[in-house]
Amino acid sequence: LADKDLMACAQTGSGKTAGFLFPIILSMLRRGGSPTPENARGRRSYPDTLVLSPTRELTSQIHEEAKRFTYATGISAVVVYGGADIRDQLRQIERGCDMLIATPGRLDDVMGRYDAIDVSELEVLILDEADVLLDMGFEVTLTNILARLPRMRRTGLFSATKPSSSGGSACPS
Repeated sequence: LADKDLMACAQTGSGKTAGFLFPIILSMLRRGGSPTPENARGRRSYPDTLVLSPTRELTSQIHEEAKRFTYATGISAVVVYGGADIRDQLRQIERGCDMLIATPGRLDDVMGRYDAIDVSELEVLILDEADVLLDMGFEVTLTNILARLPRMRRTGLFSATKPSSSGGSACPS
């Protein structure tokens, strides 16, 4: 809520998703809808928030929570991930997208090949399971995506695991 970048680590099941979604939604509600950019093109969406996660399962879970939390607010949460019909996902994007929840590979595809998303007006970037995104080999794809984002944005890095000095990878309890 303080418009600052954040890095957080907490155990699975501790409420990390709510921890990043609630402040984002509250900020969107306080600010009101974003105007469409002057150079906007027809079927392209201009999300305010982008949430990236490494797997379609986690991406779907975040999307379900976002839909519950944004119910009757006018905020549209859209999900894109590989392994699902791209046409259905593109139709959802065309209807409007305030919050986009995505896997990096499919997002790179949607932004590149289909040119359906413009992130030039993005205000918030969340990397959920940020360490896993890098461990799974998404570094080049993330670099491509990050290069398209505005430099002036809030960034949140969230994880249930983090390296420790003893070589373990669990967040402190």
